[in-house]
Amino acid sequence: MTAREVEQIILEMAPLEGAVQGDPNGLLFGDPQTPVTGIATTWTPTVRVLQEAAAEGLNLVLTHEIPFFPTAPTEWYRTLTEEERPHNLARRALLDRHGICICRCHSNWDCVVNTGIADSCARALGLGEPVYRARFVRMYAVEPQTLAQLAEHCKRRLGVPHVRVAGDLSRVVKKIGVAYGGFGQMWSCVDEFIIEGAEAVIVGECIDYTIRAAVDAGLGLIETSHIGSENPGMRRFAQLLQERLPDLPVRFIDAGHPWTVL
Repeated sequence: MTAREVEQIILEMAPLEGAVQGDPNGLLFGDPQTPVTGIATTWTPTVRVLQEAAAEGLNLVLTHEIPFFPTAPTEWYRTLTEEERPHNLARRALLDRHGICICRCHSNWDCVVNTGIADSCARALGLGEPVYRARFVRMYAVEPQTLAQLAEHCKRRLGVPHVRVAGDLSRVVKKIGVAYGGFGQMWSCVDEFIIEGAEAVIVGECIDYTIRAAVDAGLGLIETSHIGSENPGMRRFAQLLQERLPDLPVRFIDAGHPWTVL
């Protein structure tokens, strides 16, 4: 089976019709006619992830995030071109050396009902069925608990090394919004939860502005990390692919957290 044939199966599971306009998905690197010897799913194809995939003979990597860091011109500091960046060069060297193809499923996998990133995150958190469902975000009714208790629950269920919490830790909450991944990098992401009457919101990766917007609007906020909130969806993708392709080895490789908390 070629990389192109595997891509077609992947895109049946995560149709491009669900993608955000301008968001690149599908095969992004490698020869489409490459015979696939195995598949690795991952949140992002770091050097370590690619090394592990190569060592196990997995020559198609299905990633959620971009494989290479693009150039964005700015007046704030000097930048390298995409072709000059050592992080890009290190990844490309491994891909070329081992004949690995990269396929990406981002926004088209985010919104797939029941199995995509959004619902896989909620399932990992054990939140049940949503009381409010939008294209990408969800809201849940949970048993009354303090914000501190909810934060510990998130940490345990997602298996993340730590969470950041903003708001009154003793406040009892029961209507919870979930904005997985990078939505917390936009402070406007709390607006939909304010409109729907949430009392707290669980986010993936967050900026300071979003935290302050939530607190000043009376919302508790729990940041679980970008990768921590999206890993469940990529684990699920690996399981589903293994069911569709029983004759190919399929493995989820955790890109891990790149920092140590001191």
